[in-house]
Amino acid sequence: EADAAIGLYRKALALAPRDIEVLAKLMRALQFRGAYTGLELEEKKALFDEGRKLGQDAVDRLETEAKAARGLSRIEALRLVKGAPALYLWTAFHWGEWGLARGKFASARSGVASRLRDLAQTVVDIDPLFEDGAGYRILGRLHSEAPRIPFITGWISHEKGLQYLRRAYQVAPHHPVNCFFLGEGILDHEQEKKDEAVRILEQCAAEAPRADMLLEDSHCTTQARRRLDELRGDSPPLAP
Repeated sequence: EADAAIGLYRKALALAPRDIEVLAKLMRALQFRGAYTGLELEEKKALFDEGRKLGQDAVDRLETEAKAARGLSRIEALRLVKGAPALYLWTAFHWGEWGLARGKFASARSGVASRLRDLAQTVVDIDPLFEDGAGYRILGRLHSEAPRIPFITGWISHEKGLQYLRRAYQVAPHHPVNCFFLGEGILDHEQEKKDEAVRILEQCAAEAPRADMLLEDSHCTTQARRRLDELRGDSPPLAP
């Protein structure tokens, strides 16, 4: 079904190559296929690379058009483009997945972290509530997980990461990913607040998966249960 969706979205995009909404849907399908269907690493890289290139080309085009818009700021111009938040969001997802497939340090050195930061900040600037605070969620996870390398990612801040993750949680406290990322962030960077982290992870583990995000949400709640078992000494640590 995922392959059928990808094929149809590719055909639709070929008929309307400037349709941002169709492109965003194709990128979502590519990300799902790469992240959740058990592909080998090289197969994942190929899909994420396709999504990354498609998304970045469209983002570059919109940025050029936004700069040329008279009487409007960049963000005002982007807000007039139907589907722009989804485009920036899924482009960020593909950059992130592509970077993870290459390794955190390799991707940080090649500028992936900076691209993720700028794309996610644009989502926040256009619509901070989009996809249940997805812009804040990406920024928070980025600052929480990316390595801090002098002169490359020296701007990474665990404190900022937790601030962004808390904002995402405030926007949508029952979103499983918001819960899981915040719980993990607190455990990793504010260990004195372990009780709060455990409460949030327990909430995440108990959340019912949404019908339209069944596999993604189930994956997240399973990760929350494993992290709780790890804290209780009932299972080995999660693999990185």
